[in-house]
Amino acid sequence: MSDILRLLVRMFMIVFGFFAGCIAAGLAYAFLARLVVPEDFGRFSDLEMTVTLVVGVLGVAGLFARAVLLPAFALIAVFEFARRRDWLSHALAGAVLALAAGVSRMGETSFEPGPIIAIHTACAIIGASVYWLLVGRSAGRWLPSERAKATEPS
Repeated sequence: MSDILRLLVRMFMIVFGFFAGCIAAGLAYAFLARLVVPEDFGRFSDLEMTVTLVVGVLGVAGLFARAVLLPAFALIAVFEFARRRDWLSHALAGAVLALAAGVSRMGETSFEPGPIIAIHTACAIIGASVYWLLVGRSAGRWLPSERAKATEPS
C-alpha cells in the first residue's frame, strides 16, 4: 500500500474513532446526567424511547464534538507522532480536555459545578477509551520509521 493511501486510511480511522468516542461519551452522559433513567423504559413506548435516546445521544455527542474538536485533533496528532499507544495517556488527555472545556464554560450555568464537571470528565474518559480501543492502540504505526523497524530481521 502506498504511503499516501496509508495516510488517508489512517486519517479516516482517526475521524471515525473520534466521532465514535463522542457518541460513547454522549451515551454515557445521557445516563450519568439522568437525562434517561431506568424507570423511563417501562413508561414510554419502544419507539418514543428509541427516538429519545437517539436524538439525545446524538445531540450530546454533537455538543461534545464541537467543544473539543480542535484541541482533540491537536492531541491526536501529538500522540500519533509520539507513538503514544497506552490507554492511560488517552484517558488522561480526554479528562484534561473535559476539564478545560468545563472550566471555560463555568459561568454559563446556574447549577452546582462540581457534579457537572465530574460527569463531563467521566464521559470524556469513556469517549477517550473508545477512541483508544478503535484507533489509539495503533498510533504511529503508519509512520515510515515504524514500518522500517517491523521489516528488519531480528
